[in-house]
Amino acid sequence: MMDKKNYEEDMSIVKMFIDEWTSSFNSLEKEILKLELYTKDMELPDNLLADIHCIKGGSSFIGLSSITRLCYEIEIIFKALENDEITVKTELIDSLLFFLDFFKAYLVRLNKIISEKCFTDEDDERYLETQYEDQKNQEEQVYNSLKLAFKKCQVKEPEENKIQEQGSDNVNLDMLQSEEFKYGLAEGMQEQFQLENLEHIEKIENDLLMRLDSNSADREAINEIFRAVHSVKGGAGIYLAVLNPQSTLYIGLKQFLEIVHAYESLLALIRDKECKFENNLVDLSFFVMDYLKSFISAIDSEKFEKLGDQEILDKIKQQLSDLQSLNSTAENARVITPQEAPKVKAEDVKSKNNVSQSIRVNQDKLDKMMNMISELLIAKNSFMHISSKLNTDYDLPEISKEVKEVGAYVNRISDGLQNSIMSIRMVEVKTVFQKMPRVIRDIAQSTGKKMELILQGENTEIDKTIIEQISDPLVHLIRNSADHGIESFEDRLLKGKPETGRIVLRAYNKNKQVYIEIEDDGKGIDPGGVKIKAIEKGIVSQNEADKMSQNQLINLIFLPGFSLAKKITEVSGRGVGMDIVKSNITKINGKVTIESEVDKGTKMTIQLPLSLAVSRGLIVEVDHETYIFPLDNIVETVKINRNSIHEFNGKFFTYLRGEAIGIEWLSKIFSTGKRDNKKEEMNAVIVSNGFENYAIVVDKLRNEQEFVVKTLEGHLAAIPGISGSTLLGNGQVVLIVNPVDLLKLAEE
Repeated sequence: MMDKKNYEEDMSIVKMFIDEWTSSFNSLEKEILKLELYTKDMELPDNLLADIHCIKGGSSFIGLSSITRLCYEIEIIFKALENDEITVKTELIDSLLFFLDFFKAYLVRLNKIISEKCFTDEDDERYLETQYEDQKNQEEQVYNSLKLAFKKCQVKEPEENKIQEQGSDNVNLDMLQSEEFKYGLAEGMQEQFQLENLEHIEKIENDLLMRLDSNSADREAINEIFRAVHSVKGGAGIYLAVLNPQSTLYIGLKQFLEIVHAYESLLALIRDKECKFENNLVDLSFFVMDYLKSFISAIDSEKFEKLGDQEILDKIKQQLSDLQSLNSTAENARVITPQEAPKVKAEDVKSKNNVSQSIRVNQDKLDKMMNMISELLIAKNSFMHISSKLNTDYDLPEISKEVKEVGAYVNRISDGLQNSIMSIRMVEVKTVFQKMPRVIRDIAQSTGKKMELILQGENTEIDKTIIEQISDPLVHLIRNSADHGIESFEDRLLKGKPETGRIVLRAYNKNKQVYIEIEDDGKGIDPGGVKIKAIEKGIVSQNEADKMSQNQLINLIFLPGFSLAKKITEVSGRGVGMDIVKSNITKINGKVTIESEVDKGTKMTIQLPLSLAVSRGLIVEVDHETYIFPLDNIVETVKINRNSIHEFNGKFFTYLRGEAIGIEWLSKIFSTGKRDNKKEEMNAVIVSNGFENYAIVVDKLRNEQEFVVKTLEGHLAAIPGISGSTLLGNGQVVLIVNPVDLLKLAEE
């Protein structure tokens, strides 16, 4: 007798195939009716072969020989159509529709048998087969109808495609059962399984569970979680079907499927009995999601031993048992066990034709395309240089004009290409923002504080490369706001504040930059407290601290090892975070600034470029050498009168609109020459590192230009104050200045 547990697991796989077949059936019916218009100069609809192959592969795997046999014959018919070996006649359409009618009835009955099955028979494993004995006659009728239709529609009878007279027991399915075939399928399905399931998990974790955490009666959220979990289970079942039963992945995936199955049963009970999704269910669901993510991450290494699958399964079953006990007193209540699979109506299954058309493209391909377009942007600048040279050096104004016009045309094309590829690479910050409610919830539970997170501007778009690098710094800043910024509800009430702390995470576009703000209404940062702590830790001396403004004192929190936390917790307090945050943001040409007021709150602002691939910069000259300053770090350009420059303790400064700012010569910083104090007026670029402005004196200010950063390698990469190089239109290689490093060099 087959083990009851294994039998139920097998039946859950059958149900997943039924769901897939329902979608294939709807598509097949539509495409077969289109065949009546089919002619030799038309292409056979792709879905026909794909759908019938899907049904055949699944039926073969679960042992439904009747369906496998009929699909095998239909596949031969479709291939013959594709090779112009038969023509479409009424008989052919009728026989294909006859098969669809038989298949539809077969699915209905199969569903009914599975849902009503009780474990009383000795021969459970043969139950499905014996239930279909009375349909054998109809199967033979469909089979004979297909053969007859094939014969009547045949143009010629090639030996290699001739339909053989054969029974269901001797259909050759060696290819479908071969390990090579299954391995090929499994290899192609792994990435799809991982990506699709991570999308479902992210939706559940970052959106639906957070909605239920604030509103336990949100029925739509419960239904959406159920549908997402059902999709995860379906994908796992199909993936399982192509794996080697002796493989480690197969064994691990069986356990994965059992956990998803049990969790789905729990969701079904919550949904059917209209239970509220209380906090303990939200906690359990987050626990389940963590397990699912860990399993998906472990697929590549196939190390599933330490995932705690039995622990999570026990927790789900215990919760299911508790809910069943609460509902057991209800009259005629139907108790759902962890082994029972919830039914999914056929109409709930979306047709393949309704799925949005999209293609997954490897990011390396997009990066390569972006690099090629970047080269084109450099090349387009050459047209203006050649045009100018033809006019001034060779006195050919007409040809110069033509070259300029061609350059303008290439410029329009390159700008269009750049915008197109940029739009492909752009993703909404929502992908990062949606992780934060979970972070806030975890901190609130561990600290006992009451707080809420408000998300604004989630649809703001930014380059995918930047999104990937901003995720960790953003999590750290959010954790700091929640742990350091927001007070306990008792302290908040004493200060006359609402007991629930408020954290706002917003994003917006401004001047071709993306700004992300983290604002809280907590206790703020006390500059005096920062000053005392910095002196205690030896970060600054008493004399240095006394000369600092409040803004400069607050920005000391970005120094390594600095922390205002009174005790170290699992969330923060070790002083190893804010300096890394600033460093990581600086690496992607971003800036982070802080505004804070004691007992009012703190606002941290991150300024980011839209993309790292192409930037705009200001070309300057110093000692006959050319450099580029990225516009992202430039505040303004000014002319400074020699008489307005002052010196104090070996440092130079000037007053700009009443504010004292430091001043230094780029030639001195790079040791390319002496500073020139003889000019009456000097050109200066005012740059900023996020909290302090500085004037850098140069010889000439030239023009703005788009440029593509080429990273320096080897010993050149260690040059301080330089972030890379680029090419100008005339082929000249110029260095790109890193303003943040430049200010450090200037201060030193």
